[in-house]
Amino acid sequence: QLVGRTAWGALDYLIVDMPPGTGDVQLTLSQDFSVSAAVLVTTPQRLSFVDVVKGVEMFDKVGIPTIAVVENMCGLQLDGVAAELESIIESHGINEEGAEQLRALLLKPQQIFGDSHVQRLQEMWGISASFSLPLLPELAKSTDVGTPAVLADPDGQAAKIYSEIAAAVDAEVRALKETQKPALLYVSEENTVYVGLANGEQQKISPIELRRLCRSPSNNPDNLPADLKPLDFVPMGNYAVSVRWSDGHQSLLPYRSFLSNWP
Repeated sequence: QLVGRTAWGALDYLIVDMPPGTGDVQLTLSQDFSVSAAVLVTTPQRLSFVDVVKGVEMFDKVGIPTIAVVENMCGLQLDGVAAELESIIESHGINEEGAEQLRALLLKPQQIFGDSHVQRLQEMWGISASFSLPLLPELAKSTDVGTPAVLADPDGQAAKIYSEIAAAVDAEVRALKETQKPALLYVSEENTVYVGLANGEQQKISPIELRRLCRSPSNNPDNLPADLKPLDFVPMGNYAVSVRWSDGHQSLLPYRSFLSNWP
């Protein structure tokens, strides 16, 4: 009702903040409205990574490309203590070598929730617009008082990351209409998948080889049926293609995983 019965007026984007998981809200919105793309928000915890995998695969099944991933709580960073640290260094007469070691130790983000999964997500699905946002006390403060961080501290780290996210999402959505995607065709007589590129170049790969590149946890690359074949190919975003297979599996494959010289 909120989305469909509100006079929004002219909008550049309508951004819907969905609850965690892959439940009825996500499915209903994806089926009832034309959703351009999804941005997944996660944290470094293992369970959150599993939810992101489910989210990407769910949006893939309903034809919605995931164009960006934002990882919150990616380490605790106490930039605010830098001035106090310099005062301590000076009052105790700590030499420069010791001072540099203290600065590096204190100002290094502490991964209290585990290591980042951003690089792994990029490798799995080719989502290049991926961002990590550390725990920042000033961000929590601006939230509590109701002033957006980009206004409270426009030159701060949080504002910089938010601006990068916004610019990347805008660029990715625009590129969905402008980027020429590779065209994939399966020739059953040759049991070969041919890939045509915008520059006229043609590459090829066997179905088994293509399927083995699938990084989905539900894929078993060492136990594939000999008669495996792709049923259809659907571009997903600017960097990947969704492949539906004859054994019922569905893969989301980054172009760079099977194309040489892909950007």
